[in-house]
Amino acid sequence: MDENILSAISTVGFPIVVSCYLLVKFQATLDRFSNKVDELILELRNGYYYFNRPDNAA
Repeated sequence: MDENILSAISTVGFPIVVSCYLLVKFQATLDRFSNKVDELILELRNGYYYFNRPDNAA
């Protein structure tokens, strides 16, 4: 019985560990991407408001 459980854990455990590792790395990448998109949105908004404010009207 114990050997069957250990065999199942060793068989299933490795893919679980690899999956968790990849998910953590992917989450960090998504966080960085999200931060960069937020920065880009702020830059675009600042540029939009700079070019479309009333005192710039010709």
